Amino acid sequence: MRLVILLLLLCSPFLWIPRAHAVVVVAADIPPYVIRSHQGAPSGMAIEVLEEAARRLGETLEIELMPLARALSQTRHRPDVLLLPPARNPQRESQFLWIAPLLEEAFVLVSHRNHHPTPLTVADLPGLTVGVLRGSHGQSLLLPLAGVAQEQVGEEVGNASKLARGRIQAWAVAWNTARYNQQRAGLPLPDLVRGQTLQQSTLYLAASPRFSRNEALRWRQAIQGMREDGSLARILHQYDYQAP
Repeated sequence: MRLVILLLLLCSPFLWIPRAHAVVVVAADIPPYVIRSHQGAPSGMAIEVLEEAARRLGETLEIELMPLARALSQTRHRPDVLLLPPARNPQRESQFLWIAPLLEEAFVLVSHRNHHPTPLTVADLPGLTVGVLRGSHGQSLLLPLAGVAQEQVGEEVGNASKLARGRIQAWAVAWNTARYNQQRAGLPLPDLVRGQTLQQSTLYLAASPRFSRNEALRWRQAIQGMREDGSLARILHQYDYQAP
């Protein structure tokens, strides 16, 4: 009788089987690193790199898309999530665990050829209005500069449109982000004038400082393996990535 009951339990559709939890990724909506899709899952350079790392580790991902400022805040208070793709800077250094570098970026001043055809420098900024993404590294690079008016947006595509209309005179942004969002706004790439480089920075896979060190090491090793075998570079190339 006991054997019959045991067999029934094993065959029962209600038998509870533990399942592995998906790894939650807080992803800042910053194309071309993280691209929101109107239908289906998000894409982008950083997303594809992480998806390939997850495949190698046998993990599944649950991606939570949100504006950059919120993504940074959420990750600081959630010890069990990954974060894409913050730039590493002194202000953020102690706020996150920096797991693995993903790509190099140049944060630059951008102007429009119809309004400021000569490449802008920091010395030109006083008296101008500079467009920035709220909470971004580009915004933080302007903080030490006196007399620079900032106009914040929630999405970089808004800065592309404002620059074309002359509502802002400069744009402090990562160069690949500027190029992608210019096209996303339906505007010609040659209209962008690349000015002074404010800083060359590294974009990372990061997490809360309370994130598991063992798990962080697994992700770091997977991404390093992708760097060594060339698969990371191949993913970036698909997005017309321009290295600094």
